[in-house]
Amino acid sequence: MTPVLFFQTTFFTLSALVAFAANAVICRWALEAGWIDPVSFTSLRLASGAMMLWLVMSLVWWQKRSSTRPGVEMNQVSKGSWRAAMILFIYAITFSYGYIEISTATGALLLAAVVQLTMIGYALRAGDRLHGAEWVGVALALIGLAYLVYPKLTTPSWWGLVVMCISAYTWALYSLNGRRSKNPLSDTAYNFYRTLPWVAVSSLLFIPFMHLTTEGIILAVFSGAITSGLGYILWYKALPSISSSLASASQLLVPLMAAFGAAWLIAEPITLHFMLAALLMIGGLGLVLWGRHRHRRQSLIRNPM
Repeated sequence: MTPVLFFQTTFFTLSALVAFAANAVICRWALEAGWIDPVSFTSLRLASGAMMLWLVMSLVWWQKRSSTRPGVEMNQVSKGSWRAAMILFIYAITFSYGYIEISTATGALLLAAVVQLTMIGYALRAGDRLHGAEWVGVALALIGLAYLVYPKLTTPSWWGLVVMCISAYTWALYSLNGRRSKNPLSDTAYNFYRTLPWVAVSSLLFIPFMHLTTEGIILAVFSGAITSGLGYILWYKALPSISSSLASASQLLVPLMAAFGAAWLIAEPITLHFMLAALLMIGGLGLVLWGRHRHRRQSLIRNPM
């Protein structure tokens, strides 16, 4: 990797991670302040994200068309699926409802941990095996998860925890579905477009409960167009230049970024309870990723191509 490509990849990766963390902060900020209701936030987020991705995809398509010689057919565009779009919509709506009840740091940590554990579970189901360090890592992550949520199960925030777990699970499903994509940016763009019918239906059904302010609309549109739409674009620009292990490990930084962002912007305290849970969960998942990478390298050494 050349120095220019290294710095470019680092910039894209860190910018995408900051955008993902900002999503959590913005959502919690808008909903906790009472500036917008969760359905309207989700609808504006998905609609503005679809618009941003449409603009970017139109630009990409125009550039390809301009550089294609006359008489040469362009490659067929990948268009996602209605199933993936439904999963994306469920993730977004439960993400918003989860942040009504729980803090930014707790929600982001819960999301990252459940996503990674779900992917590990699907890998085991597909026939992958965990080794010693990986089992220790999974155990630590589960202990950290239990420690994070246990004190809250006796309070009204249990609903927020359950909804956020559903959001994390559906995002894991969406990510697993995206691994099979040959053009994830195009698929994601079309999946955003396909959420618009559900956006319209949910908005109509919840008109009696709709609550909008200028601040809420601005934050929801910013979340959709910038920290979701552009965030995904930056992430997919970085992915070809980094390994899958590094991609997974780097996402574990998002809860910490979200925690410090929430402390700075909306004065949410970073508690010792959160930091201990984060240490167990992120450390455990990091150990799993390290173990998988180590065994993959050993396997390549023993069985070279």
